[in-house]
Amino acid sequence: MKFSAVLDHAWAEDPGSPTALGRDLRLVRAAAPELLALDVPASSYAKLAASYRPDRQDRSARQDRSDRSPRSGEITAVVLTHNEEQVIGACLRALTDDCDRVLLVDSGSDDSTLRTAKAAVAHVEHVTRAWTDDFAAQRNAAFERVRPGGWLAHVDADETLSAESRGRLRAVLSVLDHALPGADLVVSPRILDTSRECHTNTRRVLRSHTALRFRGRVHERPYDAHGAEPPCVEVDVTFHHTGYEPEVIARKGKRERYARLIERCLAEEPSNPKWHFYAVRDGMVGRKPGPDEARSLYGRLEEARALYGARPSSDYEKERLADSLVLQCELALGFGGGREIGELAPLLRDRGRLLEASYYQAFAEFGALLNRSSHLLDQLAEDTRHELPGGRLLAGRSYDLQALLALTCGRYDDVPRLLEEARSRQAGALTTGTVESLAALLPGQREQ
Repeated sequence: MKFSAVLDHAWAEDPGSPTALGRDLRLVRAAAPELLALDVPASSYAKLAASYRPDRQDRSARQDRSDRSPRSGEITAVVLTHNEEQVIGACLRALTDDCDRVLLVDSGSDDSTLRTAKAAVAHVEHVTRAWTDDFAAQRNAAFERVRPGGWLAHVDADETLSAESRGRLRAVLSVLDHALPGADLVVSPRILDTSRECHTNTRRVLRSHTALRFRGRVHERPYDAHGAEPPCVEVDVTFHHTGYEPEVIARKGKRERYARLIERCLAEEPSNPKWHFYAVRDGMVGRKPGPDEARSLYGRLEEARALYGARPSSDYEKERLADSLVLQCELALGFGGGREIGELAPLLRDRGRLLEASYYQAFAEFGALLNRSSHLLDQLAEDTRHELPGGRLLAGRSYDLQALLALTCGRYDDVPRLLEEARSRQAGALTTGTVESLAALLPGQREQ
């Protein structure tokens, strides 16, 4: 029986009385095709459900364990810290139902981070590792400190598991252990920023005995030794992230630190195009470049994209290819690059980014239509000046059409004058009818 069929059975169960297997499997929101094609260790869904023993050990029982023996499915939260006394307590307390142990990889905190962590939850261990401008190296240090047979859940100190998600991480890892015990995979919980931006392909949770390791001094993600990306499962587990709030960025100097790390990555891997993407994207945070800068940044990304054709590229290098195409489209909007967007849209479609391809192509073509509408308005305005005797009705219709074109292309200040000219010639129904129809469609406008 394939894992895809198992998921289908889980979703087909009565939501009012699901099996334990079905309830936990429904936390899986998406899975890589290679995982869906795997066989599960049972010949039927009923047998798989009957043999499932979900890990729902009582919190107090977990905290009271005095033995240090390994057990299958043990979940260790790995948290990188450096002076995180303001957030570490809330971070760890939220993980109590889902993680058996906490491992802090600390880079030399000189505040109360460690004391606060140990006061917040039981079974906190820490290792001090000097900061070497390398987030991946900090994360990889955790593999040397945990026992095989469980999971490592990498959580940032400024992230908090949402109240409605508590217990879900343990449940979904338990069901993955049961249904896909031999699969070397990564698990992606959702991370929701305070700006409401939601990140889904986070790749934060992996087996403790995996050969996968994080790569990248910054924006690090797990890969195998050849730079291949492991198959991923996206799950219905949400963390709230506060680290991108403006005051936090300024206080911790994040923007400057990330820029410095990206420059190091560019120096060490000049032929890796993803670092050009990060350099451009991170340099735009909090601001919108003008047309000239947008064109220049677009050109930089175009040159970086050409690096993909110079030699075979690993997943590690291709990690941000589709996102780079999206960023190029956004930059092209900034300098009116409709032609460029027309060239990029098919590339996005080829990579399964259908919504972005349609949005940017439609936006660019709509912009061209607005420009054409504005040109037609100017042409009509010029020619209507030559109104002939006896042509009053046609001139009125021309002013009516001009008013509608002005509405279409955003030249709203012209509309009252043009509509007045149209009405003085017994016209104007076209524009008036359009405005009334729009008003009827807009919420709250009918009473005004």
